[in-house]
Amino acid sequence: MRYCARELRYRAGGRLLLDGVSLSLEPGQVHALLGPNGAGKTTLLRLLAGEQRPESGSIELNARALASLGARELARQRAVLPQVHGLSFAFTGAQVVALGRLPCARHAPAREAEIVREALELAGVGALAERSYPTLSGGERARVQLARVVAQVWEPLSDGVARFLLLDEPTASLDLAHQHDCLRAVRELARRGLGVLVILHDPNLALRYASRATLLRDGRMLATGAPEEVITAEALEQLYGVPVRLVRANGELPVVTVCDPPKPPREPGRSTH
Repeated sequence: MRYCARELRYRAGGRLLLDGVSLSLEPGQVHALLGPNGAGKTTLLRLLAGEQRPESGSIELNARALASLGARELARQRAVLPQVHGLSFAFTGAQVVALGRLPCARHAPAREAEIVREALELAGVGALAERSYPTLSGGERARVQLARVVAQVWEPLSDGVARFLLLDEPTASLDLAHQHDCLRAVRELARRGLGVLVILHDPNLALRYASRATLLRDGRMLATGAPEEVITAEALEQLYGVPVRLVRANGELPVVTVCDPPKPPREPGRSTH
């Protein structure tokens, strides 16, 4: 059981946004997707989510064509966290998370409340359960929304059908500590058997938390594989167009640092004073 995209091609507004992209998400893994702005990362996530249809190529979820799944069945197998959260109603944090339970098999109210509480705790926002959502900071809203999509796929499905999370830049509005809290929660969900696709901009986060990584540039795959194999200085320079180096100390994971650009040569005979 896996989420599999093969040779996806997608065009919009006369522009080719994805060209021949293949990707496989496995239960129990965190798969990081990295690339510069405009690389096609969000487009790929929307195709995987079933929100858009590819021009060509195929997508299968748990050995079935994605297009053959009904909305409720799809919602129980995969949950999607977009970049923008447009909710403005005066719901509490717990009520927002409970929205994620709408496509799920319903339990007694006490059990549903317990799932909501556990999802909030996993996302690190248990204290926001009774807070009004519109009064929360951007980072607090982002973590409540993470709890919502987690609640949507909280329970195992029958017949061993795998569950997946598609997360579009979940760390974008978070401070340093909460970025790591968020990805520790994501890794815990993978440990429980979920497959996760997470779009990231920081290669250091991908090196630390991902099981696999895919680099996307101009709608094409640059590399895919184990993070330490594909997140190299050469690949990152090709991806982002800036000089970088990877520093490793005392057997720790490598750390990506951006190098100062080389200084232009001084013109002959020109004084620096």
